[in-house]
Amino acid sequence: MNFRQSLISAHHNYLVNQMLTPGFILGVLDALDDFWLLADVVLPDEKAPYLSGRFYDRRGGLILHLQGKEILENPGNCLIQSSAEDFRLVYPSGEEFLALHTEIFTNGYMSRIQGKLYDRMGSLRMEPSFGSAKVFGDAQWAIPAPARFQNKASFLSFPSDFSP
Repeated sequence: MNFRQSLISAHHNYLVNQMLTPGFILGVLDALDDFWLLADVVLPDEKAPYLSGRFYDRRGGLILHLQGKEILENPGNCLIQSSAEDFRLVYPSGEEFLALHTEIFTNGYMSRIQGKLYDRMGSLRMEPSFGSAKVFGDAQWAIPAPARFQNKASFLSFPSDFSP
């Protein structure tokens, strides 16, 4: 029997690979020329989840570099459509490529990420699965603290004792 281990936050979790996690990093965080996705830890005084990343199309072309809800690079002319707890990233055609939906419970929040994401080689890194996401490739699961407040070198000390 195969067991998986993760941290679970009492406040907010993301559902990914059929597991709850307070935050995770897919790829190499802040890589300037490749795919990465940060689903960051949400603090108790925050309600909205925090996603950042560099996103590529299936041909390996950069379409968007996102930091929170701020667009840093946008060669794909993508749009952000957001509300208090949810947001969507869409192509100019209106086709959605990434969505985040947050469910509110009595004691906390759970966010589901959906969409197909690719790296710069055109390899699939995330796809929809059972109402959330299935991710592929290198990942740091269950990051213990918000990565957006850490310096890049501190990520080397994050635990990576889970493999999907």
